[in-house]
Amino acid sequence: MPKLIALIKAKPELSRQQFIDYYESNHAPLVKRLLPMIGAYRRNYLSDADWQDKRGAFNYDVLTELWFEDQPTLDAFYTRIREPDVLAQIRTDEANFLQSGATRMFEVEERPRPPGPDE
Repeated sequence: MPKLIALIKAKPELSRQQFIDYYESNHAPLVKRLLPMIGAYRRNYLSDADWQDKRGAFNYDVLTELWFEDQPTLDAFYTRIREPDVLAQIRTDEANFLQSGATRMFEVEERPRPPGPDE
């Protein structure tokens, strides 16, 4: 199952809760509407302690995971996200809560852990 990981940095003026609220209430629904071929879509935020104590030491504030059913579905995602209207809507919304130039996205090969003795 193909997977993308995005490392995202919040705008510095936003609190952790403002960043999370915007991402969850606005951006995630927009992405799901514009890119319905995404299967699972998970956001993994820094803990509150890391946000407060170590934020400057981290380059990113959330690790986002996107899963796709198969390679043709991922290919459809790449085609759709490059459409000027789709890309414009995403970039416009990103300006409200994240540092777009800092985002890094990777296609990864996920491997499940090896089975244990009781599995």
